[in-house]
Order: sequence, then C-alpha cells, then structure tokens
Amino acid sequence: MKIHGSFLISLFVGILPITTMRAADANPQHLGYPEPGAGAKIVHPVDKSIMVYVPSGYFTMGLNYEEANRIAAQLDAKDYEQLWMWETLPRRNLYLGGFFIDKYEVTIENWLLFLEANPGFELEKDQISQHFEETWHHVYPVASIQWHEAQQYANWAGKRLPTEAQWEKAARGDDGRFYPWGNEFCPHKGHFWQTHRRYTRVGRYPDGASPYGAMDMVGNQYEYTSEWVEPYPNNPEADRMSSYWGQQNVCLRGGSWYHGMQSCYAAKRFGFPQGTTHYHVGFRTVWEPPAGYFESAAFRAHQEAVPKREEALRKLFELFDAEQPLPEVPRDE
Repeated sequence: MKIHGSFLISLFVGILPITTMRAADANPQHLGYPEPGAGAKIVHPVDKSIMVYVPSGYFTMGLNYEEANRIAAQLDAKDYEQLWMWETLPRRNLYLGGFFIDKYEVTIENWLLFLEANPGFELEKDQISQHFEETWHHVYPVASIQWHEAQQYANWAGKRLPTEAQWEKAARGDDGRFYPWGNEFCPHKGHFWQTHRRYTRVGRYPDGASPYGAMDMVGNQYEYTSEWVEPYPNNPEADRMSSYWGQQNVCLRGGSWYHGMQSCYAAKRFGFPQGTTHYHVGFRTVWEPPAGYFESAAFRAHQEAVPKREEALRKLFELFDAEQPLPEVPRDE
C-alpha cells in the first residue's frame, strides 16, 4: 500500500508546480537534469522539515548469513535466529532513483503545523498532546501514531512514507554498512536503551548520522514505511514468515529505545497489525523531486531557507538539553 500526494510549490514560492513521483521514475539521468550531492539539504515548504538528499544509484539491501551472525554477536545475541534475522535475507543490490528524506523523525513542532492546517483532527490514541504547551517539548518525536495517521500527515505535506528500500538506503548508504555510522555497534551513537524509559529529542546523537545526514535512523522511535511485512524475493527462509505475511502487519524500521539495542541495526524489520501503535513508534517522510526541480528557483529558495531553519532548531535543542540533560548510557568495557 503506497500513498501518493501532490502539492504546488507555487503556493509557497510562486514558481514551480511539483507533483510527487515514484522513486523508480526519479532517475535524473532519464529526466535530463543534474543531481545535487549526497546529503544536500532543503526546507520543505509545507511542514518546515529539513530534508536530505539520497542520490540515485545502487545500494545493498538485506543481509547474508555471515553478516547476520556478525551483527547478532555485536548485539549480544546467540546467533541470527535469536533476533529473527531470517526476515533480512537475502542480501542483494537494488537500484533506486533519487529522493529527499526527512533529516529528523517527525516532531511535535511538525505535528502542530499539521493540526493547525487540519482543525478538528484528533489521534485515536493520543500520547503527544502533553507536549504541546512547553516549547522545549516540540523537538520530541511524535509517538503512538497509527499507520493511517502517519499517511494522512504525509498526504497533507505532499510527501509520503518511505518504501522499505528507500528507508534502508537512507540508513545504510551505498556501501552496505550495518549501522548508519559503520560496521561496529557503538552504544553512544543513538538512543537504544530501555532504561531511559522514554524517547528523547530528535538529533541528539549527531555521531550516529547516516551517510546522507539523516539522524536517529536506528534507535529512538520505530518508523513506519509504506509497505507490509513480506518475505524478500528469494528469501531461503521465507516459510518462517508464513504465519505473519500476507498484508497482516505494517512494516516499521530502525528499532526503538523500548526494544533496546538488539533492535537497532539498519536492516532490522518489525511489524504489527494496522490500527496498532505504541509510544515508541513514530515516522519520517520522503519526497521525490520532479524533472527540472534542481535547476529551478524553487530549489534554490528551499536551500537558502536551511540556515535559518537550522538555527531555529538549534535553539530548541538547547532549551531541551537544558531541561533534560543527556542521561548516562552504558560504557564500553
């Protein structure tokens, strides 16, 4: 199930109509325009999120047995089976067109813009209105969002939820790394610890950024994709998923603080039935630019808006950190 939205940038900069496109159609070589470099940033004109660019090209998706067992050992598991890592099989190379992805998980601040534009909208399982009053709370990620509610937000913004492939490339880069920062687990590069008892603000662990600059791609909150949990093509252990495939469970990625470090590797898949949610569940969105965008005045305007937006977020981050100092995390032995 994929939701596609559209919006007119002309409403914001008066120039260029933009319609969302499928990632497979967003290959600049086919569309005849140049791509910016990996991690190029824009401010999205609707929800004011900073987005980073993931260029077109091949990347590694999934794991093989040797890689799965290496990760399991790093995460203090007996083997790949203990972590249900048969879901990540097999390892393969895929091609994706370029796309933008939110640098941060969708925040309370972003959600308030959505509510302002959609008066009367209410979450079915509200866990976040407690954060509306205090400004420093606005850099918390949203929580207890259901799949269809995340899709409604994405539609409003003219974006959509990422496919599994888009999410995994944004987390792993094009070199097949196990974690956004590399191939060795590091307890200080994300919020992986159930002992903290809640999510923390977005972007608090910059050393854990992905190759494109996306933050919190593992840890903090689980993140929705646009897809169901299904076996990957040619998965040699697909039968182990037979009890829960068949569009029974929506697919989330990235692990969470509540499930702890054993959920926090970039190929991790998780799912639950549509209509279910938990307070360690959030999301981020993607947008695929149309032909001509990178040569347009709209693109330049969206780039020029980045420093001001980053400064506003920096101030909110400082307010948050003053109120909630970074807790102690387990140290390396």
